[in-house]
This record gives sequence, structure tokens and C-alpha cells, in this order.
Amino acid sequence: MADQIVSFDGMTVADKASARASVRLKWTILAIIVLMASALGLKAWEERQSADAALLSGLHAQAAATAARMEGRAETAEIAIRLVAESGASRSAIATATPGVDAVLSLKDAQQSPAGSRLEVAAQTAASLLEQGQRFSVSSQGDIVLVSSPEEGGAMLALAPGGTWLPAAGAGRRVTLVSGNTSVGSGDPALESATLTLKPGEARLTSAPDFNRLATACVPLDGSPAAVCESVLHPLFTLDDLVRLLIFALLLAAPVLAIVGLMNRLSREDAVTLIEETREDEADRIMGLVMRGARAGYWEWAPGSSAVFLSDGASDLFGMDGSGLIDVQALLQQVHPEHQARMIDTFEKARDIGWIQTQFLSHSEPPLWIEMRGSMTDDPTGKAAIFGGIVLDITERKQSEDRVKAAERRLRTAIEGFNGPFALWDHRKRLLYWNRAFALDFGLQDTLRPGISYDTIMIARTGAIRAEKQSSEDARTLLVELQTDRWLKLVERPTSDGGLITVGIDVTENVHNEEALKRQKQSMRKAVLDLERSEGRAGELARRYSEEKAKAEHAAHTKSAFLANMSHELRTPLNAINGFSEILAHELYGPLGDQRYKGYAHDILTSGQHLLDMINDILDMAKIEAGKMTINPQPIDPVDPVDAAVRMIRRKAEDKGIQIVLDAQPGLPDLDADHRAIRQMVLNLLSNAIKFTDSGGTITVTVEQRGADIQIGVTDTGIGIPIEDLPRLAKPFEQVSGTRDRNYEGTGLGLALTKSFAEMHGGHMSLSSIEGEGTTVSILLPISGASERVAEEEAREVA
Repeated sequence: MADQIVSFDGMTVADKASARASVRLKWTILAIIVLMASALGLKAWEERQSADAALLSGLHAQAAATAARMEGRAETAEIAIRLVAESGASRSAIATATPGVDAVLSLKDAQQSPAGSRLEVAAQTAASLLEQGQRFSVSSQGDIVLVSSPEEGGAMLALAPGGTWLPAAGAGRRVTLVSGNTSVGSGDPALESATLTLKPGEARLTSAPDFNRLATACVPLDGSPAAVCESVLHPLFTLDDLVRLLIFALLLAAPVLAIVGLMNRLSREDAVTLIEETREDEADRIMGLVMRGARAGYWEWAPGSSAVFLSDGASDLFGMDGSGLIDVQALLQQVHPEHQARMIDTFEKARDIGWIQTQFLSHSEPPLWIEMRGSMTDDPTGKAAIFGGIVLDITERKQSEDRVKAAERRLRTAIEGFNGPFALWDHRKRLLYWNRAFALDFGLQDTLRPGISYDTIMIARTGAIRAEKQSSEDARTLLVELQTDRWLKLVERPTSDGGLITVGIDVTENVHNEEALKRQKQSMRKAVLDLERSEGRAGELARRYSEEKAKAEHAAHTKSAFLANMSHELRTPLNAINGFSEILAHELYGPLGDQRYKGYAHDILTSGQHLLDMINDILDMAKIEAGKMTINPQPIDPVDPVDAAVRMIRRKAEDKGIQIVLDAQPGLPDLDADHRAIRQMVLNLLSNAIKFTDSGGTITVTVEQRGADIQIGVTDTGIGIPIEDLPRLAKPFEQVSGTRDRNYEGTGLGLALTKSFAEMHGGHMSLSSIEGEGTTVSILLPISGASERVAEEEAREVA
């Protein structure tokens, strides 16, 4: 009954106990509520921190992906710069072919641009990058500047608008490229100032107007002082936050903790997924760079699809931009029209045979040879099969193959054009190749086939051979007489790979000549015997004739040697006389004092030069008589040396009041001749014409074709030559006037040298004149044959 006892305040003991229990319960519930509220608050704060970390992590990953793409573009621009520097390719063409690049130029050219211009600012940025050892950055005008210093040549830079390298962004989002106080970005301009105070590699959340928060992350660029920053507006409270708080308020701590744990796990999985995707993107970027460097790419195609997937490298080869699905018809438009039908047929057959391998020419400028190959693979889902493979740039390989085929065609044509037999055997002495003459000469038209053995051919050809013998000069050479009365010289030589070459030369004429020579020797031996039986006086006369001939030859040799030595001895002091007289005549070291000294020096110079010309003519004549004068014939324009000679002597003619006219036939073929010798011949003839033509006269030089020859003629209106003197001209030291009444200077070697030079070219010189009216000297030179004549003379000298 104790619980019924009433206390002084009117409450029973039970009521007090109940009140105390109620208070304890209230405090307990309040404590539980406080604990739950604290736990909910702490959990909500933890949730907010995790969400902020995930937001910044995702933003940082996006900025890293953007930075990787920009570094890839920078590497592409560097490749373009190396192409310009190393191969000399067109800068404008390389800049046009490089995505996102406006110009490729040298640093020196950019520095010469007007002050304050886009290129001048870019040049300052490039110079700063070279000092810092960086590759690219942003100029103060917002351009991306990439600089490279190749091993050869000066530094070069590439210029691109900053916005073209950044991805597009919408409202509430901005992508910015920051370098110092300069920034270039795309997206919401209101967010531009958020990136200027952030350091590269840093990420943060800041307050923004209208109950928003601004999330920003910056990633530094490799090889650049710049950084890529991503900024996005994020609401302070989202609907998810309010729902989550409501759920936390209604649910118990355990379910709340379970949900929070589940959300934490999902957040971790998202982070792992994002990291894996970033790694995959980086791997794709590296693979793309490798493919571009190898001029290759990959493709995929499902037989039931009307589109083909192309990688970046494959798109570049087809002349397209970017990777992705390309319509088959659009892809065919990038193939040369002549090869489009083959491509369609290849794709049609691929469904049946399960693989693709073809080569085609692209419809680009310049066109590229592309090889496309791949095979069918099963889809991992098992629903359908797809084709996958690679495309390769094989332009250089095709060009090499074409050059090899062209060389092979030329070789085959040359071998077939060879009038002697030719055969090629492999290391097992099996026939690989032969020409038509090999089959006809040995009567093997119905026997020859590739792979037939050497011994079989030796047996089969015996019917066409009358006799054969080994050459006394070479054990591997045979002289073969055919049934057709022809003689062949068969030579066999091993090849570097162990094979054998058989070559036959028609020596019928040589054999007949040897036989004729033997008969002549017999006749000469008989004649010698007859001479020995004749009177002794004939022998004595022959001996005296030989002695006199030897004396004459020795005298001629002595004369040539004397002329050569004396000419050299005279020319040495003449060089000094001419040199010093020219210094005096031109007063190079100051005036002489008396003008008569200058006139005397000029007379000395003129006389010395005249004497030097005479000595040079004597030297040339001595060389010709000694057989030491040579010419170097080359295909030349016949008018060129004639025009050079006219221009060289025109001043001399004008000083005497004589007009020189050059009349050349248009469209003349090239002449096989020595340019210097032709010029010297024309100079000699013009000098003679000027010498024997009075003031007011005319000299006409003609160049025209006469059949297979070129005729060069020099006609003057001078004094002419008596008809009785014509036969002795063109001989050394011969002139028309006698020695006692000579009115004209000279050695009489000009015409002799001209005649000798003409004969060395296989031509000749002709002379016609009418006394008192003028003279015409003509040189007739064969258009072709001078080189053959020189070769024959050298062969005779060697023999």
C-alpha cells in the first residue's frame, strides 16, 4: 500500500516513480534522438564529403583526359614540324593536313612579323619555351604555340587557336587552358575567373551565388607550363540531399547505416570504373599514336551493317577526320574510282570466305596505296560475327615494286634485243630464263621450258652445232660453229647465288678475218721469201728507206717537242708581262704621271696577249701533231657555242666597224661535240674574217642542218683568196701573203687548228673564196658519232 501514500505535494509515490521513469525515458529518447541526430548529421556530413570528393575526382579525371588529348595533338603538331624540317615538305600543305593547326613556320620568320601581331606574340612565347625547355604553351593572345628545335635547321613553331584544341562545354560548365595570367576556354564565360587562382594539380569547391557551389580541378600538361582546368556549377542542396535527409529521419540507425554503407560501396565502384575508363582512354591514345607513326589503323565491320568503324589512324589514311562509324558508301568515295568495284566485290566475297585482303588506291591528293586485311571473329555475346583488321600505307612498297618491275622489263627488253644467245640457270643448273636467239641458234624452239636441266640442253643442241673448240685465252669460253656457217663465242660465268649465265657473241666476221689474215700472212711470207731472193739492192733501199723514215719521224717528234717546250718557256714570262702591263694600263696602284706611259703599257698588254694567243695556237697544233689533243664530246645545242664565240669577238669587230650577223636555223637537234672545241673553231674563223675584212664590211655566221650533219659557215665580204692559194691553206704556218710583204699578223695556224678539230669530230672543213668579194669557210659536223669516234681511237690506242 506504499504506492498509495500521498506526499506533501499531493502526488503518490507511484506517480513520482512513474514521473521519474517518464523523465528517464524522455531523457533516454532525447539521448537516442540526439545520438541519432548526431549520427545522422555526421553521416550526412560524411556523405557530403564523399560526394564532394567523388565530384572533384571525376572532374579531375575529365581534366586529365582533356590534357591527354591536348598532349596527343601537340605530338601530332610536332610530327608535322619534323616533316617540314626533315623532308622539306610544304609548310602550308602540312599545316592544312594537321587537324587544329593554322600555320607551321620557322621561329626566325615569326620573329620578323609586325610588332603586336599574332605571329610576333607567338614568337615571344616560343622563345620563352625554348629557354625553359618546354614544348608548348598559351600566348598572351590566346593562341596555342608549339615549338620544336630539330637537329638540322633552326627552331620551328606551330600555331593553333586555343579554342580548337578544347572540347565544347555548355552552360554551367567550362574547360580552360591556363598559363600564368592568360587563359583560353570554352563554355560558360561566367566561370572564367575560377581557374586563375588555382594551381596545376589542385582541385577545390568554393561558394557561388544563388545557393550554388563551384567545383574546379586543374591538371598540368606534360612539357608545358600551362594546365587544363575543368569548372562546373553544383547546387548547394539537391533533391537527392533532401530525400536522403528525410529517409535518415524516418528510418532507424541500422537501415540508415546499411544504406550509407551501400552508397559508400557504390561510390567506390564508380571511382574504380572511372579510373579503369581513364586507363582505357590512355591506352587507346597511345595505341593511336603508335598506329599513326606506323601509317596504319584498325577497322571493324559487321556483315549486316552498312557502316564501318575506323580508328584515327585508319581515318587519316582514307583522308577523313576522327574515328567512329563511317557509312560504307562514304568510305567508297575515298577509294579511287577504278578500284571501287574491286572493293565492293571484296566485301561481298568476305561473307563467304571469312577474310579480307586487298590493295587499292585512295582518292586523295596525293593518292596513297592502301592494303586492307582482316578476318572474321566471333562476337563475345555469340549473337553475330564481325570482321576486324588493319589498314596499312604501302605506297613506298608499291613504288619500290614498280621500280623493280620497270627495271626487270628494261632488262628483259635489252636481253631480247641482244642478237646473241643468252640463258640464265639456277644453282642446280636448271633453266630460268632465255632469249629468242638462244632458241633459234641451237634449234631448241620445241625443247625449252623453265626448269629443264643444263645437261639436257647440251645434248639437245648438238644437232645445230657443226664443230666446237675451247678458246686458247679462257678455259670457260667455247668457239662454236653452227650448221648455218655462223661462229659463236660462248662464255659461261657463275652468279653470286651459285647460278650460271651463258652468253653467246657472233664472231663469224672475226673468224673469217682470222682466216683471211692467215692467208695474208702466208702471202706476205711468200713475198718476203721472194724479196730475199731478189737483188741485194732492194734490201739496201728498204733499209735506207726505214732509216730515212725513222729520221723524219724523229725530226717531227723533235720539232713538236721543241715547239711545246718553247711555247711553255715563252708563256711563263708572258704571263708576268701581261699581268704587270695590265696593272700599269689600268693604273691599279695610282696614276703613272704621263699619259704616254699608260698608252705604252696598253701597247705592251695588247702585244703580249697577241703573242700569248699565238703561243697557245702553237701548243694546240703541237698537241694535235703529237696525238695528245683530246676532245670531250657531249650532247649540246649547236647554236650555243657559236653564239658564245660571236659574243666574245663582237667587240673586236665593232672596234673595226664590221657587223657580225648570226643566222641560226630554229629547232636544230642536239650535236654530239666538244663545246670548247666548237667555240674555238668559230673564234678562229671569225678572227680571220675580221682580219681580212675592211671597215664597213659584214660577216655572216650560219648554223643549219644538212641531212645527218650540222653545217657552221662563216662568210665575210673581205679581200678574198686567189684560187691558186686555196690548196695550201689549212696547213700549219701557211698564209696567203708571202713572208716579205705580209700585211696581216698571225701564225697561219687558225685554219689548221680548225681543220684538225673538225676531223677529230668526224667532220671536215671546206673553203671557198672569190678574190676581191669575200671568203666562205664551212665546217660540216655529224650530229652523232663524235663519242663513238673517240671511243674507237681510245680502243686503238689500248690495242
